[in-house]
Amino acid sequence: MTEIKGLEQLISKLNNLPEKLEKKVIRAAVRKGAILVRDKAREKAPVKTGTLKKSIKIRSNKVANGIISFKIGPTNDKKKGTDVFYGRFIEFGTSKMAAKPFMRPALDESETEVLNVVIDNVKSKLEEGTK
Repeated sequence: MTEIKGLEQLISKLNNLPEKLEKKVIRAAVRKGAILVRDKAREKAPVKTGTLKKSIKIRSNKVANGIISFKIGPTNDKKKGTDVFYGRFIEFGTSKMAAKPFMRPALDESETEVLNVVIDNVKSKLEEGTK
């Protein structure tokens, strides 16, 4: 992995923030990265009716052990009555159907961009807070 310029300084600044503010800054930055992955997955999702593509959402996970994460993927919408259980069959294939992955390639292709967006967002929030 390549070294990221200024990462040590960024981590030092984060460590000096109050915990609640640190979580807020990082959560917002990670969400922006998750949006990139969601959008890329929507681009790559096969379209028959468009339901699968529209169902790709971001869901927040609870912070545990200082780890902030989001789930990205097809989500059933009970209000609209949509059930996208078949998304996993498209992603991984079945015994009768070849896989047509869209989630994993979306993550793989946007990995560097996501990292840069997260770092840039954290830096800008910290700079705003120190002014």
